[in-house]
Amino acid sequence: MTWLLAWVTVTTFAQQINPSTNPAECTEAFFRALLDENARDMRALLTIDFAIVSFDGSLVDGQSLAEAMNGGYIKIETGMISATSTRTYGDTGIVTGTWRARGTVQGIRFDNTLAFTSVCVRQGGAWKVASVQMTPTM
Repeated sequence: MTWLLAWVTVTTFAQQINPSTNPAECTEAFFRALLDENARDMRALLTIDFAIVSFDGSLVDGQSLAEAMNGGYIKIETGMISATSTRTYGDTGIVTGTWRARGTVQGIRFDNTLAFTSVCVRQGGAWKVASVQMTPTM
């Protein structure tokens, strides 16, 4: 019984910290963390110097993004990525696509389709998100 409990604990922990194996998975994990409002996972995914250019043109660093998620300033009700394309250049990957999302930012509702570009880099054997740009589509 003890062995089974230890195996379940180790397996669960390993699944939680499993690093992304490519830029596409890393980008999907970024949007999943936004949707789940999971600041802990978000912090683990981001490079130290991460920056996002949001759909309103604001530049936000990773720490501020995670704090906004924790503080309830960003609430994503639904979000679906599609039409993704990934290009990899050594330890750098660029993922483009669209994200259909609905939610609130600082209490202001939005319901948009956004074109995005995510730049991911391989650091210490794991892919991390270095930058994201979001632009509303017309």
